Amino acid sequence: MGKSNNTNKTEYQECVISAPSSTANLGPGYDVFGLGLDALEDIVRLKIMEKPEDNLNNIKIKIKGEGSKSIPTDPDHNSSGKVAKRIIADYNLHKYDFIIEIEKNIPPGYGMGSSAASAVATAVAFNNIFKLEINDIELLNYAAEGEIASAGVKHYDNIAGSFFGDFVIVRRFPKIEFIKIKPPKDLTLVVCVPLIEVPKMKTEVARKVLPKEVPLKKMVQNLSNACTIVAGFFNNDIQMICNGIDDCIIEPARQKLIPGFEQLKESSLQAGALAFAISGAGPSTIAFLNSKKKGSRVSNTMKETYGKLNIGCKTFICNPSNGAKTISIK
Repeated sequence: MGKSNNTNKTEYQECVISAPSSTANLGPGYDVFGLGLDALEDIVRLKIMEKPEDNLNNIKIKIKGEGSKSIPTDPDHNSSGKVAKRIIADYNLHKYDFIIEIEKNIPPGYGMGSSAASAVATAVAFNNIFKLEINDIELLNYAAEGEIASAGVKHYDNIAGSFFGDFVIVRRFPKIEFIKIKPPKDLTLVVCVPLIEVPKMKTEVARKVLPKEVPLKKMVQNLSNACTIVAGFFNNDIQMICNGIDDCIIEPARQKLIPGFEQLKESSLQAGALAFAISGAGPSTIAFLNSKKKGSRVSNTMKETYGKLNIGCKTFICNPSNGAKTISIK
């Protein structure tokens, strides 16, 4: 990754970055597809102070907003903290103290890329404030360090969606590569977030229910559907994208973790959604449409369906996002 040196000085003291919510997988694209969403965004403010002695850093993390009480502030167990520690070590930034202020708007643990957004914003803030000139692939490798805090492993689908925005294909072998495609302008998403308790390290829990072996027939079916999604994005064809959003491997294993999943899927499709999937590791779900006009109807249907099950929910009608952006640097 980065190269340790003693020349990383800066005239800046503060950098503010926003990074958007995201959805991952889109059905059959497990750990491969990411899509930035303009529904919500996390905002990270990085403050630095030079110290007289070059010793171990003091990283202080402050969190406010959505779900902040459930998020650890210990840098070793926080997505932003893990990113910061890795960059500090690689670029020998030990002569600074750091304050990372995180404004959470994306609910943590619900499948909207909350930890990814904070990790991305932190990586971009360090890159900007110290003018490190880290390339995109390396920067996303740093951001992926933060996913270990929530998922137990590095994964890039939400990271890529939040950083780049748009639709992103993650190619991991033989080396990491990101392929970005601009979505159709009328592609509309409705995200439904059930107001239920989620376990700590929810993504790790959701990975444990997945099958260890997959029949060849199912693998071929998912591969065919994933290819259809990619073709749909390349052809700017919303219907083709939605035709491919059908998962016969991950969704059957995870839907039991989501109360009312089958009812919600059926009612959303009947209300006009062209496709329906688990958003990331859940428990949020996401409907795909070809116009914003249909969004309100699908959103209301989702609320009604959960209401009949005595489950509260929040819905977000949104579009693909443009990725992380710098709000200020001074």
